[in-house]
Amino acid sequence: MRNRILAIILGLVMAGALSAEAQQRNMLPRFPELIIEKGLSENFEVTECAARVKISANDADASLKVQMKNVSDKPISSSVKFRVLYPTSESQVRISVDGKAKRFDRANPRHAFELQPGATISFDINARTSVNYSVDSVRKALRDQEDENGRRKKGFLMEDFTKLFEREKFGRRFMVGSLVSKWGLFPVDFSKASIEVSVPAEFVMVTANAEIWQQSQSGNSKVFKSDARENFSAAVFLPEGDREDFIATQKVLSSDNFMH
Repeated sequence: MRNRILAIILGLVMAGALSAEAQQRNMLPRFPELIIEKGLSENFEVTECAARVKISANDADASLKVQMKNVSDKPISSSVKFRVLYPTSESQVRISVDGKAKRFDRANPRHAFELQPGATISFDINARTSVNYSVDSVRKALRDQEDENGRRKKGFLMEDFTKLFEREKFGRRFMVGSLVSKWGLFPVDFSKASIEVSVPAEFVMVTANAEIWQQSQSGNSKVFKSDARENFSAAVFLPEGDREDFIATQKVLSSDNFMH
């Protein structure tokens, strides 16, 4: 539903399922993600997942290691899209599939594969990205995605997003997304997950599921860790001074009174 754009960011605002439009247009800086494009989500299981990030100044050095298994009784022919928002450059994104290096191509960031029943495939993504969430960075990312989508289908409406610029707050942001999903919408079962987020001391976490996170101090950094297999997505890290405005903005954007 169009009036629920960006509600996934918090999980505080609503617990219901989101539309494809809403999740595809959530442009907060985040971990690299694997988007499964073919096959039923229930046919896949994430048997290993390790996500690590260290945020300093305006950059995030993130890694995502995933092993995915075909848990169905039939062969699967599928593909994944590597979603990496705001990379500092293409050379700062390194990908390997089953231990073999694969060049990151922003114009077509995909890998096709086949899995026999019980077989696994492993992905390893390392990326340096910007956490500076700004009008210009969002516009550029939207244009990149609109150009890509335009080759396959029309209908990605960038002008809809410009209406958010009047209300959205911008600054340093980092979100834990779904990490692995079907189309960026449907969850995939995780049998094991480990997430670690290291942020500057002035950062705080905004999440509806604080109980699954453990916080510690390491020098001038805060470290947040979670081994939960679900409910980790939509945790957002940002400077403490931005917290209240950020929450208020998300409530407005998800309100039925805010028409897009």
